[in-house]
Amino acid sequence: MGAGLQGQGTARNSCIAAGMYNQGAKGHQETTLVDTLDRMRRNPEGRKVVHLHLSQLLAPNRTSVRIKIVTRMFRTLESGRQAQIFSMSNDDLVLILNGGAQRDVNNILHRIRKLFEGDPLTIDDESGDKFVTWYDLSLDAAMAIHSAQQMRQEAQNAPPKAATAAMPSLTPALLDEVQKKLAFANVAPFMRDQVALRVNAATKEASIEFYEFFLSVGDLQKVIAPNLNLLGDRSLFQDLSRTMDLRMLETVIRAPHARGTPCLSLNLNLETVLTPSFGQFIDRVEKGQKVIVEVQAVDVLTNINMYLDIRNVLSSMNHAILIDGLSTTTLQMLDVASMKPDYAKIIWAPELLDMMDPASNRNAGHMVQEIGTEKVVLSRCDSAAALSWGLKSGIGLFQGHFLDAFHKGRKRPTGQPARQPA
Repeated sequence: MGAGLQGQGTARNSCIAAGMYNQGAKGHQETTLVDTLDRMRRNPEGRKVVHLHLSQLLAPNRTSVRIKIVTRMFRTLESGRQAQIFSMSNDDLVLILNGGAQRDVNNILHRIRKLFEGDPLTIDDESGDKFVTWYDLSLDAAMAIHSAQQMRQEAQNAPPKAATAAMPSLTPALLDEVQKKLAFANVAPFMRDQVALRVNAATKEASIEFYEFFLSVGDLQKVIAPNLNLLGDRSLFQDLSRTMDLRMLETVIRAPHARGTPCLSLNLNLETVLTPSFGQFIDRVEKGQKVIVEVQAVDVLTNINMYLDIRNVLSSMNHAILIDGLSTTTLQMLDVASMKPDYAKIIWAPELLDMMDPASNRNAGHMVQEIGTEKVVLSRCDSAAALSWGLKSGIGLFQGHFLDAFHKGRKRPTGQPARQPA
């Protein structure tokens, strides 16, 4: 074992010479992990390694959406330089922690176990914890490196994926180019809006609650980055989306139908609300016009304190906050009722009909009641079945193509009935 570890430096130099550190190389993340651990073993004090065995989850739980959510939950530690995150080819996740991050990681791991509650992997038995392995680099450096080497070997030996014509993803250098183009692009043609309607369950009459304004990423991509997959790297796209937020704020405030809307909603990153640009936007909205800031549930999960601060600031200005992107997964991870949003947007999916929270045996309808039926917006309503489930669950607010069909005109003030959804 010792000889193998001593030879790692030579092997690493050979890898660099051969170009194996390219992002597209098989086992790139595994190779980087081995290299990083090898360097850190010379100064291991206070460092720990956490290995989440997500690849061992049951197939229904090991979805790409859930893997991304788990990764995002650790991003604040990475941005605070408390941790380095490595996403393995087999869906496992490995973190290298600085000394002060263990408590935060344990809190996040507790929430992740709730997400996968019911999976045999998360159940401790006589054999110990099969879900997470901890290494103290002061004591277990050789074991940690050996595990990383095994994962690298498996990744490099894996059969090649079928060739596709997929566009290349963003890189830091390409992101800088796209940011520059976006800064000078006219984004007004890519501005979209969609109405949210409040439907009376008894009469089936609908009135406008608010208009949501957003930039069409797909259409914008065709102009500023036609040969790039902007969504390929989630963390880099987050950086780009903050620039998109600022451009949208500049554009919405000049849009005629936005100026004539009593209540408008904007899909923003949490950090954008703290910028001078957002303050300037608020200063320019029409007197009496209400602004709803829609923030993603995953962002709330990863930065609850920032969410609470922003919620309080918006409330003090008589504006509102909406938690968006509540899927059957995030509903079980986030106690939305305790977050006290002004609105909560649940994504319609047929799975809501059978959804049960394994921790409490509550169904989706009970969760709606806890959040507050007057606060919940059922989004992506594309069928009568979605509207029917929502109304039966007590939901009054709806958004989606099915509801768009019952909306006439764009200048009807909030509260004026729209066409009945029959």
